[in-house]
Amino acid sequence: MNRPATAAYSLIEVLVAAGVLLIAVAAAGALALATVTQEETSARVARCLNLHEQAARLYQLGLAPSTITSILPVDPATISLVFTTQSLPITNLGTVEQATTTLTFLTTPQAAAWTAGSWTSGESSNTARRTSTLTVIRPSLR
Repeated sequence: MNRPATAAYSLIEVLVAAGVLLIAVAAAGALALATVTQEETSARVARCLNLHEQAARLYQLGLAPSTITSILPVDPATISLVFTTQSLPITNLGTVEQATTTLTFLTTPQAAAWTAGSWTSGESSNTARRTSTLTVIRPSLR
């Protein structure tokens, strides 16, 4: 038998190679999406915890809880910042004020789900929420 001097790929070989390449590109896209989502979530958590720490520091400096909530910047991830205060007498030293601060915030900007062949998004009941609690003590100013 005589074979031609030039060899070529068959159509089936080209289709298989294209399919393998398509699977690799889809996997890389899914990995990139997961990485970006994780990075956004980590940045949001760090920003909210920093805001909570700043609120606690302002309380230690002597500001009233209502003043603190009015001067802190608004963060769309923050749901609530609550101060619970009480006075604690300390024997032979006087009184200190104790505040328990609770910050509730969203860790993800929205809940996205693949339902019935389409993407649905927006805040839902299963949106990830996180609560941080700090106890702060300061000398009594009154």
